[in-house]
Order: sequence, then C-alpha cells, then structure tokens
Amino acid sequence: MNLRNFLVIFLLLISCFVNAQREAAIWYFGENAGLDFNSGSPLTLLDGALNTREGCATISDFNGNLLFYTDGITVWNRNHVPMPNGNGLLGDPSATQSAIIIPNPGDPNIYYIFTADKLKLENGINYNVVDISLNGGLGDVIQKNIQLVTPASEKLTAVTHANGTDVWVLTHDAFGDAYMAYLVTTAGVNPTPVISNLGIHLTTYFYEDDYHAIGYIKASPNGEKVAAAHAGLNVDVMDFDTATGVLTNAVAILDATEEYKGFFGIEFSPSSRFLYTNSSNFTELYQYDLEAVDIKNSVVSLNTTEITFGALQLGIDGKIYLTEYLRPTLSVIENPNEKGAASNLNYSSIDLGGRLGVLGLPPFITSYFLVNIDVDGFCAGNPTTFESSISATPVSTLWDFGDGNTSTLQNPSHTYTAAGDYTVSVTVTTASETKTETKDITIFETPIAVTQTDIEVCVAEDSYTLDLTTLNNAILGTLNPSDFTVTYFSSQNDADTNSNALALSYDFPLGSTAVYALVSNSSNTICFDTTQFNVIAQQEPTLETINNWTICDDDLDGFYTFDLTEKNTEIFNGQDETVFDVAYFASQADADTGSNPLPVNYTNTLPSEEIFVRLENSSHIDCYKTESFTIEVSSGVVANTPSNLEMCDDNNDGLATFSLSDTEAEIIGTQSSTSLAISYHTTMADAESGVNAIANIFTNTTAYNQSIFVRVENASDTSCYATTSFELQVFDSPQIQTVTDWNVCDNDNNGVAVFDLTQKNAEILGNQNVADFTVRYYENMVDADMAQNEIIGTFQNTANPQTIYYSIVNTSNANCIVTGSFSISVYNTPFAQAPSPIILCDVKETGVQTIDLTQKDVEILGSQDVSEYNVTYFASQTDAENNTNSFDSSTYSNVMNQETIYARVQPNNLDSCYATTSFEIIINSLPQPNLEERYVICPDSPALVIDGGDFESWSWQNSAGVELSTVRNFNVSELGEYLLRVSQTTNGVSCVNSQSFEVLSSGAPETMEVEVNGFSDQIDITINATGTGPFEYSVDGENYQASNEFKVFPGKHTVFVRDLEECRVLSEEILGIGYQRFFTPNGDGNNEYWNIIGGELYPESQLFIYDRYGKLLKQINSTSRGWDGLYNGVSLPESDYWFKYTYGNNEVITGHFTLKR
Repeated sequence: MNLRNFLVIFLLLISCFVNAQREAAIWYFGENAGLDFNSGSPLTLLDGALNTREGCATISDFNGNLLFYTDGITVWNRNHVPMPNGNGLLGDPSATQSAIIIPNPGDPNIYYIFTADKLKLENGINYNVVDISLNGGLGDVIQKNIQLVTPASEKLTAVTHANGTDVWVLTHDAFGDAYMAYLVTTAGVNPTPVISNLGIHLTTYFYEDDYHAIGYIKASPNGEKVAAAHAGLNVDVMDFDTATGVLTNAVAILDATEEYKGFFGIEFSPSSRFLYTNSSNFTELYQYDLEAVDIKNSVVSLNTTEITFGALQLGIDGKIYLTEYLRPTLSVIENPNEKGAASNLNYSSIDLGGRLGVLGLPPFITSYFLVNIDVDGFCAGNPTTFESSISATPVSTLWDFGDGNTSTLQNPSHTYTAAGDYTVSVTVTTASETKTETKDITIFETPIAVTQTDIEVCVAEDSYTLDLTTLNNAILGTLNPSDFTVTYFSSQNDADTNSNALALSYDFPLGSTAVYALVSNSSNTICFDTTQFNVIAQQEPTLETINNWTICDDDLDGFYTFDLTEKNTEIFNGQDETVFDVAYFASQADADTGSNPLPVNYTNTLPSEEIFVRLENSSHIDCYKTESFTIEVSSGVVANTPSNLEMCDDNNDGLATFSLSDTEAEIIGTQSSTSLAISYHTTMADAESGVNAIANIFTNTTAYNQSIFVRVENASDTSCYATTSFELQVFDSPQIQTVTDWNVCDNDNNGVAVFDLTQKNAEILGNQNVADFTVRYYENMVDADMAQNEIIGTFQNTANPQTIYYSIVNTSNANCIVTGSFSISVYNTPFAQAPSPIILCDVKETGVQTIDLTQKDVEILGSQDVSEYNVTYFASQTDAENNTNSFDSSTYSNVMNQETIYARVQPNNLDSCYATTSFEIIINSLPQPNLEERYVICPDSPALVIDGGDFESWSWQNSAGVELSTVRNFNVSELGEYLLRVSQTTNGVSCVNSQSFEVLSSGAPETMEVEVNGFSDQIDITINATGTGPFEYSVDGENYQASNEFKVFPGKHTVFVRDLEECRVLSEEILGIGYQRFFTPNGDGNNEYWNIIGGELYPESQLFIYDRYGKLLKQINSTSRGWDGLYNGVSLPESDYWFKYTYGNNEVITGHFTLKR
C-alpha cells in the first residue's frame, strides 16, 4: 500500500514591514559607521559624522529617508551638518543609551530627543524639541535640555501606548529600584512619570559602583515585556501595561553566584518570546526563553568565539545585529525567533566598509518591528498555514492567498490545488492604523511514488549488494527524474524526516529487509511521497576444495571403513551447521539431484575412489554447492630408535652443530631408503603432522640436551608414516683460566720448598663447577697430554724456578679435556735499613709539601739489588705490615708538619716476604714579617719608620730590587713600592720569606666651595673640593658618601670633605631657605602653620600670601610662627594658595602651596 505522510517540518519565518514604515531604516553609530536597510538588506554608509563610543540615535521619515541623528550632545541633519542650536545637548556619547528620538504623535514636523547623562551624573534625563520643517526642511532645535529627572541611569527605551498613538519613554533612577515611564502625546511630553518600584535596587555608591548604571533597557515588540540590564548586578524582566505605563512581576534571570554576573546589551526577538543579552564582560551571549516555566534555567550560551560584543539591536528585517568592539564588522542573529543554536549567530557577517563599531547601536520605538508573517507548508494538495503577529489588538484581518481565495481569520490555513508562485497579502486594521504586508511564496508539486514488488535473491556471501538507483525509474513512474529525487531509508520515520538515507550501493544482510523509498520534489524536499518494499537475501553455502583422504593399511587387507562425517568440519568451514546440510554421493549426477546418498560409514571397494559432496541451505534447497574428494588405502612403514648424538662444546653455551643424518642407518634398519622419506623435527606434534622439518645440519636450540623427533614416511603416500626420537647431548669443554705463578718465601734461604698443588685447583677451575670437572698435575707436557704419571700428594721442587703442568677433564665425558701450566719459585727473605729524616721549608706556606719518597729507596735497601726488590711507603706500621693503603711514592703530600713514614721492602713477585722500617718528615714554617699592605705619609705629618720584626736577617728593597737597608728598622722617605726579605733557622735548616708593601700620599683636600640651589621643601647642595683626592662628603660630620651632591631640608647646615685616609677634614657652614608644599591647620597640633623655612635668618624679609585669584590674604614676617590658614578670623577652604617672598638685596621668590584639612 502507498503511505503518504504530509509531515510538515519546514518552518519559514518572514519578518515583514510595510514599505511606508521605515523610520528605523537608517543607522549611524560607532566611529563614523552606518547602515541603510531600505533595500531589505543592510548596505554600508560612509557619510556619517557621528563618532561615539556607545550612545547614539537616528530617525528617518515614513519612507525611510534620513531626517537627523545624534550622539546625545550634537544633532546632525540629513546633510550631516549640525542643526542650528544643535550642540550642547546634555547626553553623553559614553552613556549606554545617550539618546532616543520620538515623533510627536499628532504633528509630523515635531520630534523629541530624549538624552541620558553617563554614570548617574547630574544632568540626568532631558528632552529636546526639533522642528524638522525649519531651516529649509533640515530641522532646527527649538527647545533644549528640558530636565525630567536627575540623577538617572544610562537607560532609554520607547514603546507605543495601548491606544496605538501615544508613546511611552522608559528609564530607571540612579539610586534605587524606580522605573519611570513618561508619556508622549499629541500635547507633548508629560513631565510627571508613572513610577514603578520593583526589581534590582541600585547602590548609592558613586566611585566604585556607578557602573551599575550601565546597560540597556528594551521593550518587547508586542509591548508586553520590558528587560533592563544592570552591569555587574543582574537583569530585570518585567510585565508592562501599555495602557497604564505600570511595570509588574520583576524576575531576575541570574543567580547571584553566577560567574558571568551582570549584563550590557539586551534585545527581544521579533516574536517577543526570546530575550538575548551579553554579559558585562562583553564576551558571552545568551538566549532566554520567556515562555519557559523557569526562565533562569532556559539559558542557552550562543557565543563560541573570543569576539567582544556590545549592543544588540533588532533591525527592520527581523534580524538582531551585534556590535563587535573596535572591529569593522557586525555579527547577526539570523533567526532570532528560533530556539538555541537554530537562531544562527553569524559572526562578522556585515562589513562596515573600514569604519569601526564600538559598543552602541541606535535604539528605536519598539513598535517599528511588530509586523510578522509566519508561513508553514508549501506543498500542493497539503494545507499551508499563515500567521500574523502585531502588538496591538487587530480590529480586522484580511488575507489574500493569491489564487482567488481569501480569509478573514487571523491565522488561517489554505490548500493550494496547483503548484506555482503566489503573492500573498495580509491587511491588518487596528484602532489607530491599517497596515498591509505582501509576500511572494512558491507552492511545489507533491509526487506519487509507484509501489514495487519484493526482491528475492540467493547469495553466497553474508550480504547482498544492490545498486538502488536501478529502481529509480520504476518508482518514479511518469515523474521527470530531473524534477524529483528518489532516496532510500530503513524506516518509515527516516523516510518521513529525510534523515539517515541508505547508501545508493547498499549491502543488505541475509533475511528480509524493509526498504522505504522517498520521492521528493527537488526544489522543495518537504513535498514528498513514500513507498515500501522488501529485499530478501537467502544464504547460499560456500564450498572450497576438499582435501583427499588417504589412510595406511595397517592390517594389509586393502579395505578401510571411512566415517565420512569426519569431513563435515572441513566442508562446513565455519558455516552455520544449523543453516546448511551436507550429504555424500557416488556420482556428480546423484549430488546434483540430491538422490542416492552414501552411508556415512562407507567401506571402499577400490584402492582409490572419488566421493561427491552436496552442501545445501536447509530451508532453501535450491541454494547449494557440490564438490568431490578422493579416498585411498596405502601400505605402512617402521621407524627404529637410534643412538644419541654427543658433542663437546668449545664455548660452553650448551649449543653445538650436529649432522642429523648420522642416525639415518639405525632408523631405517633393513627398509629400502629409496621408498622412504626421512625428516627431523623439534616436536612430536610437528613430526606427526609432517611440518616444520629442520635442516640435516642442525644447531640445538635447547642448551645441552634436546630431543629430536623423526618422521619416516612412504615416499609415495605421506599419510603412511612412523615416528621415533633421539637426544642431542652437548657437554661443556673445560676452559683454560689465567693461572698465576706460585712464589713462596724461603725462611732458611736454601731455595727448596714443599707445595700442596691442590691449592691451585680453585684458581685453575675459575668459575667452573668442581662437580663437573677434575684437575690433575704433571711434571711435563707429555704426561699431561697422555694423562699418565700424575703427581699425587705434596710436591717438593727440584729446580728453582720450575714449571708444573695440569689438565682439566669433564667428569661426564673424558673426551672433553684441556691442558696448561704455571711456574713455582722460592725467594729469600729481605731486610730494611732505617734512613735519615727529610727536613723542608714550608715554601708554599700551606704546611703541605709534595715529596718524592723514592729518594730514600737506596738508603733503605742497602746492599740488596734494586731491580729485585720493591720499596713502598705507608702512614702506619699496621698498613706497612698488611701492605694496604700505600702512598704514591713520587708525589707524596704530607698531612702534618712533622710525621713518621713507614717503609716496606719485598721481592718484586712475592708480597708475603717483607721487612719494615721508618723515618721522619719535618716541615719548617717560614718566618712571617708583620707589615701593613699600605703606609700613608700625611702632608701634615711626613715622618715614617717601619719595624721589620725579630728575625735573623733583614733585606729592605725597592721596586727595582735594589737593597736599601739590612737592619731591623727602616726609615722611609720616598713614596713607592717596597719589599722586606727575612730569614730564620729551624731544625738546622734556614728558611726565607718576604712581604711587599706600598707607601703613598693621602691626597688630602686643599680647598672647598659649596653650591646651594632650589627653593622648596628640600634644597640641593653640591660640595666642590680641590686636591689629589679621592674624597668623601658629609652634611652631618658622621655619615660620609662618595657623591658630592645632597638633598636636605631647608635651614642651616655644616658640610664636610675629607680624604679617604682621614689625614685632613675641611668644613663650611651653609644656609638654605625653602618652604613646605602643604600644611594642615585642622587643630590636631601638627603642621598647623605655614612659613618660609630658614627665613628667620633674614629678619628683614617679608612674606605675602594670596588666594588663586590674586587677593592678598596675609602679610607676615618670616621670623613669626607663620600663617594659620585664617582670613579675618575665618578658616579658608582646602585649595592652592600663592606667595611672594622678598629677602636680601630685594631678591624675590614666588610659588604656591596647598592648604589641607
């Protein structure tokens, strides 16, 4: 059956405004930016004179022609020239909504410009009157700055009265919760507002929280809601009564704990359902559903970029525009009547022609954006619904559907019988006006899909691939393929919603699959029809080549009973045995017809026969495959067990290379080698299977012992075989170690000793296991090689030195043997003579000397041969006895000034024969002259005598090395560099030391001059001195510095200069006058008077004090306490005051100071 479902999923929202209602068609904003909406889409304007950070307002006439615009301070006419009297309005371009323009409802020439001052300042809310008929139709400001309320926040919006004529202008007070609604009628502006106290209470602080005044206020297009953003606080959403001007039911849409607390820009959707706003940090954009039960939790975040947004403003095209801070583009919410992401935030889509948007856009009377037409459904033969929305209650509505049919319902439904283009219009009459809207719509043909029969196929695979496009023509029938599209789906719902379409080349699984074909109009896919059919894929088996079956005839009778079911697993090859059946036949004809099946336990009649197989679908026997295989009965073989193969391992890794064929003769026995095939394997499983044969030349893979498995098979029938096994055995070969010669000490010095040779066993074996190897000893190599005349027990040398030979034999295999040798020697016991001490001067003055101890070798050895004995040195007798911690004899460094060194003498090759002795090392300290590095000859005391100290000798030398004196006391008469060399004898050794010193002049100052500059609460002092220098300077005689410049409090000071050696100090008294920059005569006893500091030193001086306008307030003598901030007994206010000070030879100084309380 054909299924037709006219599910309408396409919603077209058209925000239309009558051609004659374009008061909001022109916008000027930002940095000379502008847009023209008259064409239906915004076009860039580059002629604007307005440059504003935030607030601005524009007004056009009924036909969209620009009249004038303003930033709240200046009014520009349509020629972009300021109007007469158009400067000095009391708005502020930095106010959020610095202005809004309202026409007089009864006079087309009169307009009111409402202005708002910024940040709750004193100008507040004012209005101004423009007569557009004056100045040749360019307009003139005829009344200006008529104050309504002060202070106030930066908010202004307007909405039409319920009577359809008057206009409400709304704002908010500065400190509190009062909303004020001013009514504009044909009589003008009513200065008495309707006040509604509700919502957020603004703070009374000014400096820190005045930004709470920032943020937009907007009324919804239907006039029923008002929303106000308070930066840093929250957003009020309220109900508004357009008849009374009263606001009620305030709802704050943020929780106080939310991080994005506070808002700036705000706007309603044309339908008045959704509220859009951005946070006061300008980077977040949110949508709230005002029809939701919980408005707070209906919030949807829309912005996914880092763009900084400012104002949001609804355009006459039904879209909401957003400024981007200091960027040459605007972003647009394309479908503001849609929920969430469907509202379609289009970033940076409006080019401003190089001009920049900032934070503001011009506001308008909300009712300029009320006329909406919603159209739903565009398919011929299906209902098309129409809906109009208008803020005021309509008196009558007339729809013309463009096909000769009309309706007076406000929201009618109409069915078009034919496809085509139609012009639809709606005429709405309210109590105050009649508006007509038109819209061109297209109605599209609805197709009829042709029903298809089911498709049945038999397939060997798990699926059936069908090119669905091959069905298109049959389903379309008489429809033109260029106008209609066929799409395929797996469910009716997917077809109805045109989602999850099947691939055109689709793999259908086994079984029956329902397919739903959607035929849709290519020009409008919501005009469609569907049909359904099934694709039925039956599974056909797969049958691979079947292996032949050969068995060995162990009883040699030539017959064997085959269990044919043993082939089932191979034949099914993983296929489902519940789906398919298998049977065996004697001929291909029987297999094709499925007749005369063989019994599953079948006994051959011939040595070789062909068996035929049929594999079929159990439910669909026409889906089958056939194949055949051969059964054969062959003769058997015998495999004998051979001897194991053995090998000595040269590198003892347990691995060796064997020739496996060495076992072949034992394995075959009396059988003919030409009729058999032999293979070797590492596992019995491989041998049984005849796989993974190893090469004849084989290196074992398991160390030391590995089983090898042998397969012997009939050369013409590999299924007839027998198996056996043998072992590969690898024995470790003994390894020759590095064996040291054996030297012993001869206590009686006769050259003969007794040796227990078994003591060398461990060294000869090394890390070889004593349980695995045996060591034997011999007197010559021939005996060792022949393993004869072994030395048993202890052995006394017959020569000195003498060579001993040995062999190492594997205890498990005597064929694994090696031989080697070592030497035995007998050494005489040495002696050690005591040498003389070593005495040195501490030339490095570290107490440490590098000493070559080998200089004592000859003394210690005496008559013994130096080439045969070794002398070593130690820090203790114990170390010498144990031969541990010996010194580096040639570069020994002493630890103490006097210490004992121990010497050990031993043969070069035997450290167990030794003798010891000791001697002293003494380090003499150098004499230490106690001189200063520098001596100074002051000009006021030139004599200088230096004491050289108590030593054996003195040598005073100048820088050229010339000796000047050899006595203890040296009389210095010239400046320069000198050296003193002294000597002292200790422990019989004379040690010399020297010290350098310098004699210099002090460079004392000769004269000084002082410069005093500056006249304020500090003065600058510069001290200039003459002489060699360098010098130090001070203003108190105690604290000196390298710089000659100082800043000091005015008054009398004594300044000083001296040389660094303090040979001479010069001083001078100076005077600096100045004044304090402020004083505080507030009665607390501190800083109560103001006078010239240091002026008391000029008793004849005079001080005159003036206010900022030059009026003389006080004349005082500088020796008095000063001025107390009074004038004629009255305390003067905080301010700057001026003075004139005369002193000396009519010198005059002027300046100013501050009085603070």
